Amino acid sequence: MKKYIMPALAVSVLSLASALVIFQNKSYQEVSAYTVSSLATTIDLNDCSDDEIRSYYAGLNSLGEGERQGTNLLKNLKPIISNGQKYYAYNNDKKIWKMYEITDRDWEKSPASSTTYGTYDPVTNKITGYQYGDSASNSKNNPYIHALYINRELDNQTTAWDDHNQDAWGINREHIWAKSHGFDDDTNSSGGARGDPMHLWAGNGWANHEHSNYFFAFVDKNKSYSDAGTKYQTAYGNLTGKSRTLSSSTETVFEPQDCDKGDIARAIFYMVARYNNYAGETEGFDADNPNLVLANNLSENNRTGTSSYDNPFSMGLLSDLLAWNKLDPVDEYEAHRNNLLYKNYTNNRNPFIDFPEWAEYIWGTANYDGTGYDATPKGAAKPATDVIGQAGDTFEVSVEDIKFSVGETTKVSGKNADADIAWSVDDNSVVSIDKTSTLNDEEVTVTALKNGTTTIRASAYTGGDLINKTISVTVNDLIIESISVSGMKTEFKVGDEFSTEGLKVKVNYKNGTSEEVTTGFTVSKPDMNKEGEQTVTVTYQDISTSYKINIAKAPIPMLYIYIAVGVGVLVLIILIVIFVKGSKKTRKKMLKAAKKGAKAYKKSNK
Repeated sequence: MKKYIMPALAVSVLSLASALVIFQNKSYQEVSAYTVSSLATTIDLNDCSDDEIRSYYAGLNSLGEGERQGTNLLKNLKPIISNGQKYYAYNNDKKIWKMYEITDRDWEKSPASSTTYGTYDPVTNKITGYQYGDSASNSKNNPYIHALYINRELDNQTTAWDDHNQDAWGINREHIWAKSHGFDDDTNSSGGARGDPMHLWAGNGWANHEHSNYFFAFVDKNKSYSDAGTKYQTAYGNLTGKSRTLSSSTETVFEPQDCDKGDIARAIFYMVARYNNYAGETEGFDADNPNLVLANNLSENNRTGTSSYDNPFSMGLLSDLLAWNKLDPVDEYEAHRNNLLYKNYTNNRNPFIDFPEWAEYIWGTANYDGTGYDATPKGAAKPATDVIGQAGDTFEVSVEDIKFSVGETTKVSGKNADADIAWSVDDNSVVSIDKTSTLNDEEVTVTALKNGTTTIRASAYTGGDLINKTISVTVNDLIIESISVSGMKTEFKVGDEFSTEGLKVKVNYKNGTSEEVTTGFTVSKPDMNKEGEQTVTVTYQDISTSYKINIAKAPIPMLYIYIAVGVGVLVLIILIVIFVKGSKKTRKKMLKAAKKGAKAYKKSNK
């Protein structure tokens, strides 16, 4: 028996060593990590808070500035957005199609409360026991969806289980990053880039077909081009043609309608952040885990294949995508889709939906029309303070004008700047400021020194652009703080003419003094035909106060009373005459009627 122990032990050791070698091999680890996930049946429809979003990227905070910009930012984003990522196959199990019922849903036309196969709780904003469809004939919940390339102003009738063909009404699973550019090996579709719903959106089938695998770019309408729309042709604005930005190129490019441009750009930015080799790895790249880059030329527009660690594949056109990032900012739908994926399906986020300006921190800036491009990174990512969900000229100051008196102080601040904010004053003898450089939301104290006017100026970079803001300042000891009124008439009758006779207006200044003014103020006019209490507003130099008046019901005129009394006396005389001259029977009837009337009157007044 002993003669078998040593060989068995040796085999076991060798097997264990082999297993360790295999486990340590990055390629094995990467491929085996793509476990296809099941679809959630409890759907959390709540968006993440700003603090939750900032916390997701907190790993960047401890890195040096150089590691938070350029391709280093892409390298350092990759482990954040791949950590714990859930994957879905791009095959016939229909998980992606089913997912569209939630991720690409039109929440206005198909609110959560319309869910039939599942229970929606408006308090928690969650759906429990959700059941997905699996075909047009077994659609179960079949909501309207928000598909790419469809002009939703004209045609918003597409549903999740619509015709999945390339025709006028059908929808496809649109790979925004064309899968032929780096991961077109259809023999292995267990997960990864091909089935990543961050770039796999529902899209009009025919427009998807027309897009093919062309790079995205502005189309030159001065050259021959075609509309890739289907039902409303020119209303769609999805074009194929030659590049407007690279006018000498003969390559065909695809330009989506304006409302899709930013969504597409940010999905492509995500793909490079999630699937890249800026860390210099030498293994672990395949059709599920490609090596992707962005290009600002069209030399690889027709290149197809599978990338490797030293052979990246590209998409573009970079300068146009950067322009689209600003041209079509993040909207509520796109942000909500990002949150729905994170909370229910992928467990990761698109950084460029959360922080659109990070695209410019990596690749630089481009003009909205694509005519200019600066490839210099314009900042470094700061998850703790960068503006969430905004790209472009967003620097703001807290006030537009200041009015105060000598000796008074006030606070001003700026926000949404990419770097420090610079402050200055045109005339520092009128006001002083205690800081000339601040961070976002850091306050500057402004002190009034003497009567006069001046301008405070604030400058900061946002999205690579220098933005200048101004604050108008007025220092005056006679700045009005409030006004008060007295002596006004407050009692009127319906039909009277409104009068301001006796009204006195007192102006109270911030320096503690006051004065009475007799002109320059306005008084609102009440409705004198309306009985009851009304408000009268007095305004002087944009400062207002108010007082109440009472409009009583007008008394009955005396002439009407005299006529009524005369008529009553006449009637009484006539009745007396009838009583005296009438027959005994008549007098008896009149007395009986009088007693009956008196009795009824007495009863009604008890």
